[in-house]
Amino acid sequence: MIERTLINEIPRLLSYFPALGLIGPRQVGKTTLVKAMATSMSKPIVYLDLENQNDLAALENDPQWFLEQHLDKTVVIDEVQRMLSLFPLLRSLIDQKPEGGRFILLGSASPQLLAQSSETLAGRIAYRELTSIRWDEAQKVGISLSEHWLRGGFPRALLAPDNSLWYDWQESFVKTYVETDLQLLGLKASPPVLQKLVRMLTTVQGSSLNYSNLGNSMGLSGNTIQGYIDYLEHSFVVRRLAPYFVNIGKRLVKSPKLYFRDSGILHYLTNISEYDELIRHAVAGPSWEGY
Repeated sequence: MIERTLINEIPRLLSYFPALGLIGPRQVGKTTLVKAMATSMSKPIVYLDLENQNDLAALENDPQWFLEQHLDKTVVIDEVQRMLSLFPLLRSLIDQKPEGGRFILLGSASPQLLAQSSETLAGRIAYRELTSIRWDEAQKVGISLSEHWLRGGFPRALLAPDNSLWYDWQESFVKTYVETDLQLLGLKASPPVLQKLVRMLTTVQGSSLNYSNLGNSMGLSGNTIQGYIDYLEHSFVVRRLAPYFVNIGKRLVKSPKLYFRDSGILHYLTNISEYDELIRHAVAGPSWEGY
């Protein structure tokens, strides 16, 4: 396991906040990180995965009774975005016993999407994002800069035995994310449209976004494209960077630039599978800028 820098901050947050929200894209290592910390935590942990039918049933049948059986433990709820209805109950349980480290919520959606719940746990939860493995983390285990740039920072992709398996992993990940996960987060768009959009976005890596132009290319309105990109950003696929102006008003009205958050995803979507292909490809400059 590659040691993540965030592991040093989590105990401090759990000592004070009743809940910790650890967010980031799927397969980035959130569950692995928390399980690796289990032996060093001040309380025993109870782990619940909402993609496991038995765990899901335990929280669907009588969640209050179940959680009250573990008042002396840290309850870890994975993929919490699948059951936002839990948040009001968590608020009530926290207020009954407002001590640090009661819950760790792992989610593949940003706080903005999680806020779709009627209860946000404001003042009771600290959010931290676990990004894909950064270069300063990767180099500690001997991974070269060229390999990290090409493959990106998703653990299983970065540590794949060869570039062929790395490419296969990316193919499976992107397909699952677009066809399943974004739908579960509430994005109402067909998988073929999303597949086309994410590939089209590779052409504007590092460039100012023009939603109308993208919409015209896909036969959709600019507002629809903007809504789709909102979801891609909230699910940690892309990032929009607002321009810098001293006048804050200009920052709000000028077009942002778009970057894929993980260079490996960008390279897969542009059919790059080797470093030599990358440095000769037109996307090399924008990719390095985002990297």
